[in-house]
Amino acid sequence: MSVDASDKTKLYIRLPVKIKDEVQIRDLHPNIIEVRLPRQKSRRWCIVEFENEAKQKEAVAALRKVKIDEKSIKFRQYKKPTENIKKGTTAEERSSKSLIKLLKKST
Repeated sequence: MSVDASDKTKLYIRLPVKIKDEVQIRDLHPNIIEVRLPRQKSRRWCIVEFENEAKQKEAVAALRKVKIDEKSIKFRQYKKPTENIKKGTTAEERSSKSLIKLLKKST
């Protein structure tokens, strides 16, 4: 899966605790310009964006040292999840195709 040039300024971050609000994430590093939180109330992850790739790398170095409740923050380069999914197919169709492939392999 390749990383889009616009995604090089984004990070996927997973905290060891539930995220209360956007401010909690922005407090992790001053270079964060945008925070995208999932809709779930039990969220422990988010996508953050930085002004440029250099500021993202600076933040990565700082985030490696951050601990919450004596636990590290997990993070990685953001990659669009839709790149694996063929456009125009439903989850049911993909599931059926996977099952058919599995059955063919087992026979």
